[in-house]
Amino acid sequence: MKILIVRLSSLGDIVLTQPVTKVLREIYPDATIDYLTKESYTGVVKALGCIDTIHTWKNKKLLLKKLRMKKYDYLIDLHSKLNTFIIKNFAGAGRNITYNKRHFYRWLLTKQIVRKNNETIVNLSLKTLKKLGIEKQNIFPRLYPDKELFKGMEKLLKNEGINNKKKLIGIFPGALHNTKMYPIEQMAQFIRSVPDKWNCQFVIMGSKEEEKLGIELKEKTRTDIKILCGKVNIPQLIVLIDKMNVVISNDSGPMHIAAALKKPQIAIFGSTHTSLGFAPQNKNAVILQANLKCQPCSLYGTEKCPKGTFECMREITPEEIKKSLDSILFN
Repeated sequence: MKILIVRLSSLGDIVLTQPVTKVLREIYPDATIDYLTKESYTGVVKALGCIDTIHTWKNKKLLLKKLRMKKYDYLIDLHSKLNTFIIKNFAGAGRNITYNKRHFYRWLLTKQIVRKNNETIVNLSLKTLKKLGIEKQNIFPRLYPDKELFKGMEKLLKNEGINNKKKLIGIFPGALHNTKMYPIEQMAQFIRSVPDKWNCQFVIMGSKEEEKLGIELKEKTRTDIKILCGKVNIPQLIVLIDKMNVVISNDSGPMHIAAALKKPQIAIFGSTHTSLGFAPQNKNAVILQANLKCQPCSLYGTEKCPKGTFECMREITPEEIKKSLDSILFN
C-alpha cells in the first residue's frame, strides 16, 4: 500500500498532523507513507518519525508527474486549500481523502455566534481516517529530535555563553500577527521579576526578523539574556527546544513543537484563544488566557485589536507568568 499525506504549511499545523502519521504507521506497518510539504518545512516532517519520503511543493509540473508515477493508493489531504485541490486532481491517487477543518464553525466562534469550543485540530485530523475505517482520538503529537545534531547544539550553547548549569527558560516573544503577541513591556516586567535565586538563564528564540524583539527585551531588562533568533534551522530548533527546562511562547509554531516534545511550557493566548482547537496537546502545559467575551476575534490573529484595547493580552499579568513558572520549577 502507498499513502501520500499532504500538508503544505505551516510549522505548528504540520506538527499537529503527527498523530495521523503515527496511526497510519501502526495500522499499516509495511505501507509506504510519504509526505508532501513546502521545502522550508521538510525538517519538521522528518521529526514526525513516521515518513518514508518527503516531497516538496516546487517544480510543480515535475512533482505532479512524479506523484502520478508513484500510483498512490490513498492521498490524504490534511490542508484542504486550492493548491491541495490541484494536487488531488492531478496526482492520480486511487482515492482522495480530505480533512474537514470546520472553517465555517471556527469563523462563527470569532463572531460570537456560537460558544461551544471547537474540537481539537488533532482530533479533527484523526477523524479524516474514519474514511479508511480507522477510529482513533485523543493522541498527542510527538516529535523526534535528530540525535546527530545534539553535539552541535551543545557547542552552539557554549559559544553563545549559555550556562547549562542554570535552568534554561526559552522564550518565543514573536508570532505571525500582532494580536497573538504578548506585549514586550509586560514580558520584560516578568523577566525582571524572576529572582536571581531561581537560577534561570533566559534564551530568546525565533526567526531572524524577531531578533529585534530579543534585543528590546535585553534592553528593557538589563539582564543576561541570550538571543538565538535566526541562528538555527528547524531541525536544530527542535533540538534546542528539547534542551530547555521551560518554554514560554505565544500561540505559534514553536508552542506546538514544545508540546510535541513534552516540555514544561507556558502558552499565552490572546485574539485566537484555545476554543478554536489549537491548544497545546501537552499535559505539561500551563495555558494563560483572559477568557473575554470578545475572544476569539480572529482565526489566525490580526495586526490590531478590533476594540483598540488589547485586553486579551494586557489582562494576563507578568505576575501570572511568574507564578506559573514558579509552579513548574518548584512544585
